[in-house]
Amino acid sequence: MRLKILVFALVASLVAVSAAVAKDHPGKGPKKPKTGHGCKPSVTVMLAGVLDASVDPADGDTSFVLTVQRSNRHGRAYKQAGTATILVDAKTRVRRQGEKTLGALAPNDRVHVTAKACKADLKNGGMPELTGRKVGAHPAATTEPAS
Repeated sequence: MRLKILVFALVASLVAVSAAVAKDHPGKGPKKPKTGHGCKPSVTVMLAGVLDASVDPADGDTSFVLTVQRSNRHGRAYKQAGTATILVDAKTRVRRQGEKTLGALAPNDRVHVTAKACKADLKNGGMPELTGRKVGAHPAATTEPAS
């Protein structure tokens, strides 16, 4: 009889310990913030346009101005504003005719920018700062005279 009570007490204490440990680490961890850095859900903002004619970015620059001509639905506010300042960091991939630096961009280049932003920050026409993830550029289109 004493053995049964001892086994029952041991099992009960093990269950209590495991429940206490599980309570400290519930499910999937802490919730992600709805706005700001590391938010969920984050959406891709795509902007296409022309690099401002007065801007010739150098390799050390941290941003450039884009005249926005087209966008996806998440970038509507930037298109309505007409221009967007795109921040650039070490993780930003820049491509223009085989070159991989920001200094390769030239004024009036056709540029396509992909960036991430919090969905909540874009609500009601919000325009948070965009750090470009990928910047693709092509030389300005030349028009040939008709003969």
